Amino acid sequence: MHSTHIIARYGELFLKGKNRSLFERKLVANIKKITLVGQVDKVQGKVVIPYFSGHKRLTRVFGLVSYSLTVRVEKRVEKIQEIALQLLEGKNGTFKVESKRGDKQFELTSPQLDIAVGKWIEEHSTLKFKFEHPDTVVNIEVNQEGAYVFTESFSCFGGLPTGVEGTVMVFLEDEASVLAGLLLMRRGCSVFPVSIGEERDISLLQEYSPSQLELRQFRNLAEIEKFALSKKIFVMVCGQRFEDFKKYDTSLVVLRPLVGYSEEDVQRELQKYKEK
Repeated sequence: MHSTHIIARYGELFLKGKNRSLFERKLVANIKKITLVGQVDKVQGKVVIPYFSGHKRLTRVFGLVSYSLTVRVEKRVEKIQEIALQLLEGKNGTFKVESKRGDKQFELTSPQLDIAVGKWIEEHSTLKFKFEHPDTVVNIEVNQEGAYVFTESFSCFGGLPTGVEGTVMVFLEDEASVLAGLLLMRRGCSVFPVSIGEERDISLLQEYSPSQLELRQFRNLAEIEKFALSKKIFVMVCGQRFEDFKKYDTSLVVLRPLVGYSEEDVQRELQKYKEK
């Protein structure tokens, strides 16, 4: 069955109090820039997007923790039952239903909807209900816009929307530096990639950045510092680990987020970003 909408969820933004609306606006803007979709709606602490074939690009939007491909139907129990059964077509084994009723005017409570849909599925299929560790979970979310039905979710990296925490220089010396930049982007920082004397691959950083990146090459660290200060950037992040630690001759604040990583850790984490 063809999906009609995507529900995307965010996590840490709930902790930001008075700044929450700012973070939500940045998240929506980043989703539009990275996925190139035009319509993104905030609905009860989630983001709802009309289905688009390139939905895997959502995994590159920092701030999102997961998303689901859903079928939206009108808020009638019989329609929800019908779509739930269609989504289970071809599946065998056990199932359970998990409902969330955001619209408190809906005629059934969440447990009542679970029971109504679960009984319908058992009566019209060979699937059997199982409360713990079922083969398939039918999820139903009911809000003011309609009922969204889905059976699986895709994980994202979470964190904060890139661009809500200022800008840092990413000093690209090796592949580990790219990972260091990604980690800062995941914590809400915009990045400005720089290197000394040679070209560096910034394509992975670009995949996760909502803004266009351009590598700036310099002759030495003093030039990097002068340029950073002219842009009012006071922090530089690098990919140094404990084994290759060295001090930089600069007044910039130097962040080393990989200092506790092994080479195997770096490669494993980089692979996660490449696979998305």
